[in-house]
This record gives sequence, C-alpha cells and structure tokens, in this order.
Amino acid sequence: MKNKKEQGFSLIELLVYIAIFAASSVFLVGMLIVFTQINLRQKSVNEVNDQVSFVNNTIQRVVRDSSLISMSSGVSTSTVTLRMASSSLDPTLIYLEDDTIYLKEGELTPIPLTDSNVAVDDFEAVKYSNPGSYSSLQLFLTVSYNTNNEKAEFRRAVKTAISRATAATFDSDILPNNDSSFDIGNTNKKWNDAYFAGNIGIGVAPVVSAGLKTNSDIAVSDSTKGLILKSPGGTCYRLTVLNGGNTTTTAVSCP
Repeated sequence: MKNKKEQGFSLIELLVYIAIFAASSVFLVGMLIVFTQINLRQKSVNEVNDQVSFVNNTIQRVVRDSSLISMSSGVSTSTVTLRMASSSLDPTLIYLEDDTIYLKEGELTPIPLTDSNVAVDDFEAVKYSNPGSYSSLQLFLTVSYNTNNEKAEFRRAVKTAISRATAATFDSDILPNNDSSFDIGNTNKKWNDAYFAGNIGIGVAPVVSAGLKTNSDIAVSDSTKGLILKSPGGTCYRLTVLNGGNTTTTAVSCP
C-alpha cells in the first residue's frame, strides 16, 4: 500500500493568515465605526438645519402678512408681537418657552414650531424702525440637537433680518377686508389729529358740496362747546344752546 503524503497549512502560514484576517477585521470595523459616526452626525446636522429653516420661513411669512410689528424699537426681546388684519389672528405671538419656539395666533392654541429632536438655546428679536420707509426685524436663533451622544452633538447659531413696509406710508387705498367691521383706535388708544384733503362721509358717501355729510346726529357732549360759524364779515361765532332750548352765539377766534 502506498503512503499518501498529507498536505496542509504550516504553522507559519496559519499565523500569516490570522494576522491578515485580524488586520482586515480591524480595518473594516474602523470603517464601520467611522461611517456610523458620520451618518449619526449628518442626521443631527440635517435635523437642526431643517427645523431652523422651518422656523425662519414661518417667521418671515407671518411678519410679511402682519399689519404692524408691535414692538419697541431697538429693544431685544424673546417674544415677537405682530398685529394682524384678521381679528381671529390678532395679535400673533412668536416666543420661546421650555426650549421650544411657539406660534400663537389670536386666541388659538399655541403651535410648536420646533419638536423634541432639538432644543432652542436662545431666541432674540430686535425691531428697527425707519419711519416712512421700512421696518425690519432682526432675529438671533441658536438650536442644538437633543442628544446624550457626544458624537451626535451639533449646534447652529443663525442671525437673520426680515423687512416689511411700515404702516406710516401708503401708496394705495386702505380698505378693510370686511365692511363695517373694524375701528380706527379705541377708547384706550386714540389717534391724535386727522388731516383730510377731501370730504368726509359718515354713514353716507361724501359729496362735493359739503365737507362733512352724515345721515345721523352730531353730538356735542360739552355744554361750553358748539358749532363755530363764520359770518360774511369775517367774524366767527360759537353757536350753543341754553337750558330752555334757546340758542345763543358767542364771538370766538376763528379756527
């Protein structure tokens, strides 16, 4: 019977193969770890950027839809206050509370603009006014990815500005969106003087023959005041009424 020579790996060859396998394994594991860290980091970057973009776009939209940026000029605040044409949305607030930015429109329930995946570390707004031209709202926003993993930490600070036309100057008619629904001023906040180049109609359309036309009474609540009329000779008289109902006139300086 012929003896068969058994062949196999020598000890040296086996050690070489093990070394190559170990080196390859370390390399592959290292690549996997790096890829996982990059993927985790990119996820946090994308999440923060998406939420910052959404907050910024939402604020730009509501600011440009507003009638007025109702804030003190040059004062930093964590709450943006906007006056809106629609009574159901007035006022509109954008504010920071518990690391979350909220949008509150009128009496509606506040809507969170950011979610639990991020934490808003800072939110500041400053209004800058340029009477007769534009008002601008400068925003400073800092958002962090909400994680306990140091490898996934990411923080972004954004500074931006939004401009809108001020209500001090108009280049078109000022019309309400509903007939007989809105007032100019109220009992607590009154306008001062009013200047009109044309005629005024209260409850009726104005006419050229009368500077003021109304289909209702004109009430004077102070008994010392009345209607001032100018005579052909140029003297002005205040027309008032006495207790018995008789009228009397008093010469006054012409307004």
